[in-house]
Amino acid sequence: MRLKSLVFCIAFTFSLLNSGDISAQIDTVLIPAAIHDTIQDTLGIGKSTKVKSDMQKVENPFYRVEIKEERTYDNVFSRIFLSNAQNVKSELIGLSRFFPKPLSGLFQNIVEKSFRFPIVFVFLALILALAGNVLLVIAILFITNMVMNFRAKRYRVVRDFFEKTLTDLMLQVTDKKETMRLLTKYDRKRHVNMLIDVMMDFQKSFRGDSDRQIMEIYERMNLSKISYNKTYSMSFYEQVKGLRELTNMNHHQATEMIMAKLNDQIDIVRTEAQICYPYANPESPFEFLSFLERPFSRWAQLNIYYLIKIHEMPVPSFDKWINSPNPNVVNFCILMIDLFQQQENSQHIINLLTDSNETTRNMAISTCGDLHLFDSKYVMKNNFQSETHRNQIEIIKAFNLIGDETDISFIATTIESESIALRLEAIRTLYNMGEGGRERLTSLNLFMNLALSPYISHIQDIRN
Repeated sequence: MRLKSLVFCIAFTFSLLNSGDISAQIDTVLIPAAIHDTIQDTLGIGKSTKVKSDMQKVENPFYRVEIKEERTYDNVFSRIFLSNAQNVKSELIGLSRFFPKPLSGLFQNIVEKSFRFPIVFVFLALILALAGNVLLVIAILFITNMVMNFRAKRYRVVRDFFEKTLTDLMLQVTDKKETMRLLTKYDRKRHVNMLIDVMMDFQKSFRGDSDRQIMEIYERMNLSKISYNKTYSMSFYEQVKGLRELTNMNHHQATEMIMAKLNDQIDIVRTEAQICYPYANPESPFEFLSFLERPFSRWAQLNIYYLIKIHEMPVPSFDKWINSPNPNVVNFCILMIDLFQQQENSQHIINLLTDSNETTRNMAISTCGDLHLFDSKYVMKNNFQSETHRNQIEIIKAFNLIGDETDISFIATTIESESIALRLEAIRTLYNMGEGGRERLTSLNLFMNLALSPYISHIQDIRN
């Protein structure tokens, strides 16, 4: 620092020499004594008594900054946060007596530094906020878990009570009047859905007089009104539950509500209504096909077929709906004719081989093969070239079931197709037509330079 001052003074002196007068330009009042002595020593001017006497007159050339002992609290922040800082600090330091000796000094040091550097309080506040957030989340999870466990336990207790009460009714331990009194023991508004579910389970498990007792209690407790109101709910889930409850409890309003929902805009509600109709109308389970205007899902078709097989319902002739304007209904009728082997409807199936819907034609071709409708071969041969690739493969599969030696030439023409799938099915069909088909297949393989050998090996493999 002194070296920098020396350089500055030398440069300043030479600038004054160039101007002509050194002593006149130096203001001794503004230059500190140490800097003045350095200049005098450097220039060799130490005998000037005037400058020395002037320098002695200046007793203290530096500014003094008076530090106040107490802070001023003249703003909102200070009044709120710093007015009691000393008291807070003293109280915090007083807490050090609760710590062991090694930690007591560390705690006091932390408190001192925290009040010297207020930014520490910001980090402490963040740490406390994060810790509080974690504790809050843990508390919420703990309380939620307790509530869920309590509800689950309560649910099991109430359900066990309902099941025991209905079991006593089935075993004639109690009568209907006593059973109804016991079932209303719990708050119906909170447990009415559980009671209906238990009744539905019992109704499915019992038949005869027990079944009628459950449905009678369902009616006398006016639970059917609750199920009926669910069908008008804004939630489609509640609508489905209402339809299912009315159907399973054989309520007279079930058919009315099902008919209103057969063409509902919501897929799941419409599907549930289609499935429930055969349950609610076992005498004529398929009459709803005459009213369907919207899609008839494959899931609904599968459930209805399952219902027919399990409950051994009477199966009508599906030619009544085979010309329906709804293609889903037509396809369902084709499937039912195929599964129930309704040979009497063979002419309707043959007529559908020229239908405009590709899926309908595909199902008709498959049904012709399954029902062994030999009269359909002529139509399929004529339509083969104009059919889609998918339906061409299905035609070759059908000829595997209804083809004979008169069809060998037709099948042989398809072997030269570029489609591997079509060629493989044609070779399989030709191979299964007996000795005549195999001889033709061997000659074609030789003609094509053994190009068909991998396909023939694949077909002859018993694993395929």
